[in-house]
Amino acid sequence: MTDGIAPNKRNDATSDLTIGMIGLGDMGAAIASSILRSGLPMIVYDLRPEAVEALAAKGARAAESIEALDEACDTVILVVVDDHQVREVTGRLLANSGKLKSIIVSATVLPGTVSDLADEAAKQGIALLDAPVTGGAEKASRGIITILVGGTPEAVEQNRPVLEAFGMNIFHLGPAGAGSAGKLVNNLLSLGGNILLLEAMELARAYGITEDSVTEFVTTGAGDSRGLRTWGRIDRARRSHTLAGTPAIYEIVAKDVKTAAKAAGERGVTLPVTAGIGVMIGQKYRERDQFLAENDLLGPIPLCEICGQELAAPFRAAGVHPECTLLAPDQASW
Repeated sequence: MTDGIAPNKRNDATSDLTIGMIGLGDMGAAIASSILRSGLPMIVYDLRPEAVEALAAKGARAAESIEALDEACDTVILVVVDDHQVREVTGRLLANSGKLKSIIVSATVLPGTVSDLADEAAKQGIALLDAPVTGGAEKASRGIITILVGGTPEAVEQNRPVLEAFGMNIFHLGPAGAGSAGKLVNNLLSLGGNILLLEAMELARAYGITEDSVTEFVTTGAGDSRGLRTWGRIDRARRSHTLAGTPAIYEIVAKDVKTAAKAAGERGVTLPVTAGIGVMIGQKYRERDQFLAENDLLGPIPLCEICGQELAAPFRAAGVHPECTLLAPDQASW
């Protein structure tokens, strides 16, 4: 090992561009896997050695520290937990920038956090853009996730090969911070919609209607949604998350909704329904998990052969969601 970085196990990289990844949780690991599969050289860092070892087994190089990674990478992607971690890690990168040209923030944070850091990075000639993703780790691991990008046109084009290495639908929404705002919009609809779906299922059960029946008739009507078509996915995500089984799992799922309300407030906009969901979401998911356990509903649900996410009852015979058949044909082999 030299300079704190393990030797690269791959010799088939297709570019001299070296990508760093800090944060190898569910989403970070999935994004890193897709980038490795694209052939781009990658160096990874995480506080958990087992997470680093898993990516090293796929061909990544392991860095002993953020500073060691920084020295060797052209672009560094951050998939850490919150605003505090993004600020801390970015500060360390800027203090020891090495050959670094770009920082991509793929965490879910306040838009103002990104715009502030972009100004700091620009003083050192480093482009900082936000590129949070939506679609789930299942899609990220397949390279078909959606990326919401904020940054200058020049920074986005400079990093387009990196973004295309792990995403299919790439939307440049505006300056730094716009991608994070878009992610909060998406997560508010996803998580807020899921809470409404949970209450709709409670109403259905009160009248003897099963959850599978609800997915069958609602997916043909005006109440249809991706959340319903993948019913059970968010339930499973809470059980498979690295924080599963701890009280912190309910805090982490509430974070994005609370952040959306805070971000709106920073622009003088009040979102009372969003604020209410942020307060109640943890308790609603506790009740949901108790219901699933008490009714022996924790078993696996069939997955879509294309996106890898849960198939609601009406799509199980086909094995795919109808909308997933519109993805690239070669993804069907996953």
